[in-house]
Amino acid sequence: MRLFLAIDLPSPVKSKLAGQLEGLKKEYPYFRWVREKLYHITVQFFGTVENPKELTEKIKEASYDATPFHLYSQGAEIFLRRQIVLHLSFQRSKQLEVLVRKIRDKIGKGDGRRFVPHLTFARYKIPSKQQYLLIKKKARNLDIDIDFSVKELTLFDSVIEEKRPVYKVIKQFRLR
Repeated sequence: MRLFLAIDLPSPVKSKLAGQLEGLKKEYPYFRWVREKLYHITVQFFGTVENPKELTEKIKEASYDATPFHLYSQGAEIFLRRQIVLHLSFQRSKQLEVLVRKIRDKIGKGDGRRFVPHLTFARYKIPSKQQYLLIKKKARNLDIDIDFSVKELTLFDSVIEEKRPVYKVIKQFRLR
């Protein structure tokens, strides 16, 4: 199983975000756009896991006293890896940062790096410098405004079906 822990956005928020991205999608139809139903904020990627039961117990222990919190979008940005990644940044949440640190420490992946919540909504091959600068400007000028309450974390299995990912819920962890 290829597992990751995430904040799954509520359906109305997913729809609102998709609507706010519609103009950019029309302008850049050749980007690989994340499907609306797959919008999420990755908390921790685990990769291939042989024993998901052990992992779920560790997540449960690390999150036992976590309480719900609210996330607010901050703006769209891009970053380069082996491709351009367009993403939506969120304001810092101390509660989320503490929760992520506890989870990472519990599973042995605590490296001290600060968690920065973001939601990837599109990817594209690395373009020319001129195209890159234009896309960067357009991302910054996007008017995206979403917020929502986080009441649970979801452990997903990422399965590739017909060259596209499908996320299957393994377990949900309710926040108190």
